[in-house]
Amino acid sequence: MRYKYFLFDWDGSLADTLPIWFGGYKKIFSNYGIKTTNAVIAKEIIGDWSGPERLGIGDTKSFFDDMENEVLEKLNKAKLNPGVMELLKYIIEKGGKVAVVTASRKRWVKTALRNNGLREIVSVFLGKEDVTYVKPDPESLLKALKLLGGNVNEAIMIGDNGKDVIAGRTAGMDTALYYPKTYREFYTENIQQKWGSTYIFEDFGELVNLI
Repeated sequence: MRYKYFLFDWDGSLADTLPIWFGGYKKIFSNYGIKTTNAVIAKEIIGDWSGPERLGIGDTKSFFDDMENEVLEKLNKAKLNPGVMELLKYIIEKGGKVAVVTASRKRWVKTALRNNGLREIVSVFLGKEDVTYVKPDPESLLKALKLLGGNVNEAIMIGDNGKDVIAGRTAGMDTALYYPKTYREFYTENIQQKWGSTYIFEDFGELVNLI
């Protein structure tokens, strides 16, 4: 394999959770009297803990508590995206190491991680509470890579949006952007392409030939 260390985003990347998050944000924002669109959520909210405040939410703690109540049960039942398990098994069989690096709270991820059989596959799991700055800051990626015992020249960051790509590029590693056709309702194509990811792919099976 070209790489030895594989850092994955969770939401929308390994896990099929974008409909959960976008639907949840629209509902909770509406409860606060704020109308949102997929474009606004993608740009201002996803992976950005200060986003709700910019859109007029004064009490962000209550807002995220409401969000957790809305989405947690669904997140716990989230399934992997097509081809993910096959790719992860291939990486492990070839001697690679896997980390999950998310801007979410770990309790929003750990149940689904376990339910999908990834506990023995994932060597490092970092969430919001493990770092000072979440993506697009590279802190979590560099911390994960250090825990894996790797270096940036042998690592790749794999995610579904610009924050993942920016974090990977800033850290000095290659990046791969997951952008299936179904994601066009969440992220517009011209914006996804402008991030300058090393690779853009629609199916996790494609990565076998890239990594």
